[in-house]
Amino acid sequence: MWPRIARILRHPIMMMVVLILLCRVVKNAYPFNSFPMYADPSPYPSDYLIVADGAGNPINVKQMTGLSSAKVKKKFTQGLNRACDAVNIEPTEATPEIRQKVFNNMMRELRELAEKRNRPLPDKVRITNVLIYQDYKDGAAFREEPQLLGEG
Repeated sequence: MWPRIARILRHPIMMMVVLILLCRVVKNAYPFNSFPMYADPSPYPSDYLIVADGAGNPINVKQMTGLSSAKVKKKFTQGLNRACDAVNIEPTEATPEIRQKVFNNMMRELRELAEKRNRPLPDKVRITNVLIYQDYKDGAAFREEPQLLGEG
């Protein structure tokens, strides 16, 4: 009987059984999980950008300009950081005038890129940053909070 058990334990499938049992015991602990950031989400909001026409219908900004909405967001953030550094304030304290100036510069750039690709942007473009909050009251629930970055 023992030789039979020893032979079963040496079978390659046993490695999988051991790994499954280990994963069940360890659960979502850091060194054993390749996605530890999902184990304990940040209390700060995540966000994404929506580029839309004047009516609020999303447009394919990647096809028109060659820039994804993530790149558009990065350009806006970098422009805002530079503008705020110039006047020695934090980006969270930026005035509506500074934000509008950064937005106008970014829109000029986007329109130039769209013209080069012969795919002009609509006359009116609305860019909205949507913040996603996770509320822990009554279980995990998500809430979205849109913030208009600008229209132009």
